[in-house]
Amino acid sequence: MIKIKPFKAFTPKANYGGKVSTRQINSYSEEELQSIIDSNPDSFLNIILRERNEDISSSEKFKKISDLFDESIEDGRFVQSKNNSIYVYRQSNEEVSYTGIIAGASNEDYQQDKIKKHEHTLAKREKLFTKYLRLTGFNAEPTLLIHSKNIGLEQIQKSTIEKSPLHYFTSDDGLTHELWEISDDETIEGVLNSFNEMDCLYIADGHHRSASSSRLALETPEKESTQSVMALFMSEENITIHDFNRVVKNTEQKSEEEILESLNKDFNFIDSSESILEPRNKHEFCIYLKNKWNRIKLRKEFNSDSTVVEQLDSQIITDYILSPIFGIEDLKNDNRVDFIPGNKGLNLLQSKVDNGKFDVAIAMYPVDVAEMKQIADEGLAMPPKSTFIEPKLRSGLTVYKF
Repeated sequence: MIKIKPFKAFTPKANYGGKVSTRQINSYSEEELQSIIDSNPDSFLNIILRERNEDISSSEKFKKISDLFDESIEDGRFVQSKNNSIYVYRQSNEEVSYTGIIAGASNEDYQQDKIKKHEHTLAKREKLFTKYLRLTGFNAEPTLLIHSKNIGLEQIQKSTIEKSPLHYFTSDDGLTHELWEISDDETIEGVLNSFNEMDCLYIADGHHRSASSSRLALETPEKESTQSVMALFMSEENITIHDFNRVVKNTEQKSEEEILESLNKDFNFIDSSESILEPRNKHEFCIYLKNKWNRIKLRKEFNSDSTVVEQLDSQIITDYILSPIFGIEDLKNDNRVDFIPGNKGLNLLQSKVDNGKFDVAIAMYPVDVAEMKQIADEGLAMPPKSTFIEPKLRSGLTVYKF
């Protein structure tokens, strides 16, 4: 039984959804961030990043963010729903459409492992994010939680999106965003009942946000509003998991022959080409160096004693390529390796080598939902940068104020 909570969201005033809401901060370059802050006073970035370069403590910055958000409410840029509501959000372009429910997820469900994780979190980041939540007093970007297919929820979403949306706009990355509000008791009850039928949820994106919200809930058990974290709930069939490819600096100046010879110990070479090759199956990889692509496949056959993590292509890259050939063990901190999301295309991966910034590119086959869920069910964790999941959510389109 999964518990969710309707809430009175703060959303941008009419026709301001596109001006106010933003992509995730880490998707912008520093130049892009500064350009938006300078040119668009309504952008949510002017609330959460206004003080980023000031020489003041994090506590002072976070309190200032809280003050700036309150000012945006006072001047009418953000408007609060009159009733506790549930929201339907759709993100789409010509190729794909993602639709889900925005509501409060239960921190108690997280603590009881009904909301399952597939990544480890860093205690230092958890602590900082918890402080951020405590001092700003709001969630502005939902976590992404997935559930199994649910006909009842699909029917509610379908009937909702036939109505006029609260917000409709196209962002600078070509995505169309739509938001509807569900405030009638009967429909809300239908949504709640659908979640009551579920045994668990899985975090697709937002592990640190979930963990820090849970910490805040435990710190403030007397405060009802902190017992939930804003989330976008979406069917597991309605997300896309992209490959997360690697580019490597060959700092030891190994020759092409040495690298290929090392690979030959554990991989079969299938074909090679000067044109881009991409993996077609699990345990198959495409390596680009010296203007040539090679498609290779791991020779090892895994057995029942092998863990699901050992069999992940992202782990195989580390165990059989990055570590033994290039001496790269710590993916989080070693600057000799970088990661390129699969939605950027293999042309970008190749260009990182062709322009001399890196020496080797490695393309992998994407993880699937079943693998991600199995890892979470077994209480294990994926290696860093194993998945790049879409949709990526907007910040400042719905805000949950404690």
